[in-house]
Formats: sequence, structure tokens, C-alpha cells
Amino acid sequence: MSGIALPRVLLVLGILVGLPSLWETLSFSWDPTFQAPALRYGPTHTNYHAFREFTLTLGALLVMLWAMFQPPARRSRPMWVAMAMAGVCYYGGWWLPWPLLGLHTPNLVAELDHEATALLSLAAIGLAWRRFGMAAVNRLRPETPRVRAF
Repeated sequence: MSGIALPRVLLVLGILVGLPSLWETLSFSWDPTFQAPALRYGPTHTNYHAFREFTLTLGALLVMLWAMFQPPARRSRPMWVAMAMAGVCYYGGWWLPWPLLGLHTPNLVAELDHEATALLSLAAIGLAWRRFGMAAVNRLRPETPRVRAF
């Protein structure tokens, strides 16, 4: 298995494991029981936010996949940083509500799903670090002569 193959497999597995959660989020968009009748912005504003979260999730996942599946000559540290920020911010949104607001997943199945998808995806990103290193960046630069100062 090549050096990037394992991170790629882990990321794809992490995303696949998280698909039920993604579907649940999207399904809240049209679920009348997800509405907030007393909300000052209207009862369906929560449905709107569920759909918005779904599209933002797609964006974060696509950024991670796009970066992970770049050929070696296109990979760079800034690209890895963008992938890591997308992953940390996306999965951070799953965990920060608990210590900050006391909010958590509705059941053990959802909790295990979130733990597995976050662990697999973030491990993939961490393991890919070396494959987005300076060697990849140096392949993009033409050789420049070194000039010595006096």
C-alpha cells in the first residue's frame, strides 16, 4: 500500500460511516417535528439551518476528499492545512456543543457513529501530513541558482 493509500482509505471509510448522520441532518430539512413554533424567525427556520448544515457538510467533506486525492505534484503543506482546518472545524462542531452548551447526540448509536467517523477521518488527515510535505512543494518549483552574498 502506497504512503497515501492508507489515509485515503481511512478518509473514505470515515465519510461512509458518517453518511447516516448526514442523511439525518438533511431529513431535518423537511421534518415538521424539527420546527420551532415559538422561534421569532418563524417555525421553519430550524429546517433551513438543517439544510444549510447539510450543504456546509458537503463542502467540508469535498474539500477533504479533493485534497486527499491530489497527485503528488499538486500536494502542498497549505493544501494539507486547508484539509485539516475543514476536518477539525467540521468534526469540532460535533464535539464542542457538549462542553460549551451541554448538548450532545440523541442516542448511543449516533454517538458511536460520530466517534467512528471523526476518528477515521481525522486519523486519515494526520497520517497524510508527510505526503503533503516539502518534497511535494519542491517538485513544483524550477531549480533556481543560489547566489551568495558577501
